[in-house]
Amino acid sequence: MKKHLTIIGGGFSSWIATGIFADSGYSIDIFEGKNESFGSQQIAPNGWEALSNLIELRNIQEYFEPFYNIYVKKLNSNNNLEVLYHQDLVEQNYNYGSIERKSIISFFKKNALKKNTIKMFNSNVTNIISNYKYNELIDDKGQIFKTNLIIGSDGIDGVSRKFVVGSNNYIKKKKIYRTISFKESAYNLSKTILQILIQENGYYVIYPAIIDNKKATNYIFVPQNNETELPNLNNKILNYLIPEDLEWKITYASFNDGEKTSIYKNGLFLFGDAAFAIPPHTAQAGNQILEDAVYIKKLLNANYDFYEIVNMFVKDRYLKKDMLAKKSKMVGDILNAQNITRYLRDYSLKLNGNNLLDKILSPIWTTESYE
Repeated sequence: MKKHLTIIGGGFSSWIATGIFADSGYSIDIFEGKNESFGSQQIAPNGWEALSNLIELRNIQEYFEPFYNIYVKKLNSNNNLEVLYHQDLVEQNYNYGSIERKSIISFFKKNALKKNTIKMFNSNVTNIISNYKYNELIDDKGQIFKTNLIIGSDGIDGVSRKFVVGSNNYIKKKKIYRTISFKESAYNLSKTILQILIQENGYYVIYPAIIDNKKATNYIFVPQNNETELPNLNNKILNYLIPEDLEWKITYASFNDGEKTSIYKNGLFLFGDAAFAIPPHTAQAGNQILEDAVYIKKLLNANYDFYEIVNMFVKDRYLKKDMLAKKSKMVGDILNAQNITRYLRDYSLKLNGNNLLDKILSPIWTTESYE
């Protein structure tokens, strides 16, 4: 029987899914629509291990900016930086770094389109209607398509998730400020380092990246809550690291509010953020998509069919996502601690940071067996 699959979405998870299913003999229709990508993706140790099972890492080396150290710093009452914790990634043999989102999507897309079994549509699916034997997709051009098997990778607010889950009332949105800088002075202060800078109203994440083939610095500010504004830093030395003239962009990270939901309905399987969005504090969204893809690739190589893959994915991967969401929320609570809890956090990081963070990060960064 001919294996045919429709994929809704044109981002990171969509093109990864397209590649692994096309490699296993599926013909694919992908509705890419309009997709915008911004900034850089952190690839943690577990993500690099998964990525190495999907591609030859040397093929993306030119897009990769490594991290050799992690620093957690605090902006104290005197407006000076105070180091709370330092981790040497090289000494612990951890591979960590960043890749521009646009570049990695382009790489997976280019790789997938080498197959002549992929048909791309530059339209957005706006409606999904389920019939007895098939689903009908209606795009924004009014065209109707019939299909049986679908992967929905159009995000947590996309039409795929609405079809499977229905209401998104329990989805939370976290405001995040993002920007990049091409200033050499800022890059020289950030290269090879992932820095977490805790401020009284939130925290910054600062790390080097390669954007548009240029060395850059990627900035994220995670406010204490969605009403918190971007702080005005009045520190001459700190302004070399975080220039005053940056053009910040407000984005929103969506995540589940603890309620467990289905990720499959009538032939449509949710993948990526559409299936399970994780709070942003451990930077695991992209890394978990890579792990999910390798898990599915392993099942495809073992000749499991689509329905068997869905059942095994729900059983084996869903519980880990729930654990990751809880840990990520806990990290966010620690970084945004207030009052006496803030002093306990600072004291614990200085005194016993390695053990404290190992308990949180080791279960996340521990790689799975992909054999």
